[in-house]
Amino acid sequence: MHKAERMETAVTIRVLQNHELPMTLVLLSTFYPDLNKDLLLERLETVAKLNWQCVGVFAGTELVGLTGYWLNTRIYCGKYLYIDHFIIKPGNRSRGVGAQLLSYVRALADHYQCEQVCLDTFVSNSMAQSFWTRHGFSIVGFHYVAK
Repeated sequence: MHKAERMETAVTIRVLQNHELPMTLVLLSTFYPDLNKDLLLERLETVAKLNWQCVGVFAGTELVGLTGYWLNTRIYCGKYLYIDHFIIKPGNRSRGVGAQLLSYVRALADHYQCEQVCLDTFVSNSMAQSFWTRHGFSIVGFHYVAK
């Protein structure tokens, strides 16, 4: 038995302009199914006014992946790039798209002279946890939430 070859998808990756953010709603709503599109759009408009950016991954003209990111500095770790959601359209997973997007994000972190790249994942998202572990990320803490 031999391992199936993984066919890498040719993509274009770039930072989206604020007026392009509505195109992310389809992917965001698959990742956050409990949030309606009006609320997602409102939140996109809010974070776009802050230091948040969104990177899109395109196969031709189709948006097949995205990630948001923040640049910040914390006492314990210095300057960092925080990955704020990282979504690859299901049909494009296991085709190198996520690895290409992560490479782009790491290049951004280098460009901005960040000391680290960090993120959170949902505890129920074992696929994401496997991806991040394969790409050299370690679990170093817990993210607590209270309402």
